[in-house]
This record gives sequence, C-alpha cells and structure tokens, in this order.
Amino acid sequence: MARAGAPRPLTIATDPLTAEDVLAVAAGADVRIGAAARARIAVSRAVLLEAVERGDAVYGSTRRLGAGADDVVDEQAAFQLQVIRNHAGAIGDAVDPLIVRAAIVVRLAQFALGGSGVRPDVADALVGLLTKGVVPFVPDRGSVGMADLALNAAIAQVVIGEGAVVTDEGDVVSGAEALADAGLVPLELETHEALSLLNTNAFALGSAVLAGPRLDELADVADRCVALALEAAAAHRPSGDLGPYSATVFADVEGSGAWRSAVAIRDLLQGSFLHDGGERRTQDELSFRCAPQVHGALAERAEDLVDATDDALLVRAENPLVDVETRTVVPNGNFASPDLVIGLEAVRIALVHVGRLSGRRTAALSALARPLRAAGRAGIPGLLAYTGAERLNDLRRLAAPVSLDDIVLSEVEDYATWGWTAARTTHDAIDATVDLLAIEALHAASLLRGSEVRLGGGTAPLVAALQRVIERGGGAEELVRGASDALAGD
Repeated sequence: MARAGAPRPLTIATDPLTAEDVLAVAAGADVRIGAAARARIAVSRAVLLEAVERGDAVYGSTRRLGAGADDVVDEQAAFQLQVIRNHAGAIGDAVDPLIVRAAIVVRLAQFALGGSGVRPDVADALVGLLTKGVVPFVPDRGSVGMADLALNAAIAQVVIGEGAVVTDEGDVVSGAEALADAGLVPLELETHEALSLLNTNAFALGSAVLAGPRLDELADVADRCVALALEAAAAHRPSGDLGPYSATVFADVEGSGAWRSAVAIRDLLQGSFLHDGGERRTQDELSFRCAPQVHGALAERAEDLVDATDDALLVRAENPLVDVETRTVVPNGNFASPDLVIGLEAVRIALVHVGRLSGRRTAALSALARPLRAAGRAGIPGLLAYTGAERLNDLRRLAAPVSLDDIVLSEVEDYATWGWTAARTTHDAIDATVDLLAIEALHAASLLRGSEVRLGGGTAPLVAALQRVIERGGGAEELVRGASDALAGD
C-alpha cells in the first residue's frame, strides 16, 4: 500500500523511465515491476547464462574486473562478495535521500530495459528498499563518473545485508538491522549480479533529473528579483525604465528564453508605479537591462540538460551489455554519458552569469540603503551584501569545468567524465544562486519598507512576504532562508 501523501505507485515497464517517474519515486512513490519488465529481466538473465555456459570471456562474470579483466573467476559466490566489498570505497557525507531513491529507481528501470543479466530477484530487492523506505547511507565522494561504482556499492552492501542505512530521523543503523526491521531478507548474489548492481551512472543521472525542477524555479525566482530590484531602486532614484523588457526589444526572438524572461518581468510589474512615467535615467545599469538575456540563457541551458537526461534514460548503461535481441554480450562505453555531463557544466556557467547580475544589483541597492542603515531602519544586516559577495565567489569556483580532468586508473580505465562530480557541483551552484537571489530580494524589500509607491500586481505580494520575513527578525541565516521560501512561494 502506498504511504499516506505519497505519489501514485510507479509500475516499471520495458519502456524507459521519464523524468517525472524519477521525480515521483524520489519524492516517495512506491514501485512495482510489471509483468513485461519481469519477463524481459528473465530473458536477459538467460542470455547471460548462455554466454557463461559456453565458456565465453564475460567481463565481471567469467572474468574479473578492471586491470584483471583477462583473469578467470574461480569461485562465483566469493567473487560476488569480493566485488562489492572491494568497490565500497566512498567516503564523505550522506548523499541526499532524494538522490539515493532516484538512483535506485534509475537502476531498476535499466534492469527492465534488458541489458543487465540479473535475476528478477535482484530487481525485487531494489523494489523492497524503495517500498519499505530503506535509504542506504551513501557517502558522497568516490565516483569518477564511469559508472558510479563506489556509490552504487553502498546500495549493494545493504542489499546483501551489509553497509549502513539512514533512518527517517537521520540516525545511521546497520544495513542488516534496517533490512530486518523492514521485513526484508539479504540477497545472496549469483554470477554477474555484483557488477550489475554497481555498473551504472544512476547517481549522476538521478541527480541531474532532480536538478531540472530546481533550475526551472530558479529562473522564475531570478525574474522576480529583477522586478523587485527595479521598483526598489526607482523608489529612491530616477530609474526603472521598462524599455529593456518591452515586446519591441524581443520581437525578433519570440518564444526564446530571453523573451519568456522579459514577459515574466513585465507581468510581475503590471500596475506598478514604473508605468506612470516621470523622471528616469537615460539607461539603467547593464545588470538590470541584460537580465532577460542572461536569465533566458539559463532557461535554455536547463532545457538542454532536461533533453540530455531524457536521452540518458533511454540508454542501457551496461558494460558488458546483455542484448536480448541478438542474444549476445557486448563490451561498450554506454555508462559514460558525456552529453549529460557537458549539459551540467553549461548550466553552472549560466548560473554564474545570473549570479553576477544579482550581485551587481545588490550592490546598487545596498548603496541606496546607506541612509536607512545610518538611521537604523534597514531591517537587515548591512554585511549581508558581503555574504552575497562570498556566495558569488563560491559560484564562480563551482563553475570551473570538472569533466576536463584527465585520469588513468588502470591500463584499461584511462578516461573519466566525472559525471557525479558535475551533478553534485551543480546542486551546490544552485544553492549558491538561491542565496544570492534571496540576499538581493531582502535588499529590495528593505528599501521598500514604508514606501508609498504603488507596486506591481506580481511584486506586491512578494514584497509583503519578504517584509514579514524581515519583521520576524532572527539572524542572517533565518532571513536568507525565509526570503528564499518567500521567493519560491512557500
């Protein structure tokens, strides 16, 4: 039975997952394996066993791994345990449970595509983790992106009754204890199944899918901050020209990300005093005027990333690939996903441009707030602007490409995409941008406190929510978190 409040259960079929499927399971939806998927998994297993029985050299099955890929496996049961324990080399903080659940369902769906060669029992074991809410403790450092081997090993350890699990209360208990409490039985792995549990880019892919909605919301929040900053600045100086956001400016690129951003800013400012005319500067700073173009670039890079995740969900990311149509087992590099990684890298660069504009607008608003600070009426710490400067510094660092690092791990493992690192770093960059925009919004709300100007239909409720955050008080952390929630409509 689905847990109260959880999304509708997902039935795994032989069709690839959608991003919406991954998001639903990450948020708590239960999972079932459909009859067709179970049959496909069984056929894939039969093909794998045929190759083994023929005496074929099958990587991870009749042959060992990595530099030992030409060495014969002597004893299967011991080898399966050795593979998992040898790959359990990750360290660090626990990966977000949402990402862990996303990774598990991605791997489960890859099994159903028929490329893995595992028994249906292995798929059932992953279903059990998801349905019973068992979230393995997965350390966040240890993947070079050519399959998230060490991270997947943390899940595999729990499947066999080892490793550790994070409880709903945030405690860490042994995998054996968590399985027993959930009524699950540790799985005894057979030929090839240890490698199949490890040999997937599911963490990079699941994390990238989860970044999609965050980026969509961030683009909307950035537009809201521009509208707020325009009104806040114009309440204290001759500025706020709406020409840079007009339909005329974007007539040549209708439908583009820049056009959508400009439309959103105009909609937020419907009914604002900015439409009344009056004294205006000839031109506002570029950090105001270029916002639609910059925000549009982020939105379009986010769309590219969604396309890349959709494509990656289609792929049987296995090495070797068990192909049920040709009944062959084929070595390959499907686990690399360079399109996905390059998409993540591009998003982070776009985020820096958004952050740079926000930082410059915050500096302009902070300068206008000097009289308020001098009179003790600002309502927010003046050095929030300094915090914003540090978060912008963080954002610039996080934009550095991670996928260009060269690496040779063995004579056969001489390339890496760093997919998990790219995904993890992208979430960190989103966090930094959220903070920057919240700090900008707080400065705008501070300047509008007690103002008699008529605000836009979209900005007025935002200002009211932000001013409630300011009036509630608390430290800088509470102010920034509260402003983030207000901007997101929470």
